[in-house]
Amino acid sequence: MPQLKQNADASAGIQGSDLDNGAIIFVNIPYTASSIDGVAFVAPRRCIVQSIVGRPEVAGTDGSAVTAVIKKAASGTANASGTALHSSTFNLKGTAATNQTLTLSTTASDLDIAAGTAIGIDFTGTLTGASGVVTVALTPA
Repeated sequence: MPQLKQNADASAGIQGSDLDNGAIIFVNIPYTASSIDGVAFVAPRRCIVQSIVGRPEVAGTDGSAVTAVIKKAASGTANASGTALHSSTFNLKGTAATNQTLTLSTTASDLDIAAGTAIGIDFTGTLTGASGVVTVALTPA
């Protein structure tokens, strides 16, 4: 678990559990109508998911549900077969320019991202017209 620390300039900071200078890592996963499932990030070290926020800039227009799930997947595992980092789904047909804060999984191990583990997006439905971004915030562990 990250710890608070006092920086040299007397400001507050975050320190990883291995006593390094921890920092928040933001993983941005942009999408457009032509996007396909994919990986956006491979963790260089162990991290913990702190939040996930999605924002459709242009809402999808397909008649069926258009959603996405942010997943983690170990090396050798396809993103689509990975573990969801949140409950429910991100609605790509949600109100344009409106943030959707996703509820994180209540299973601690789901949010623990081991070094070498990928984070990516898994779409469901046809993204007709949809575009936006999902941001995952991580802290070093």
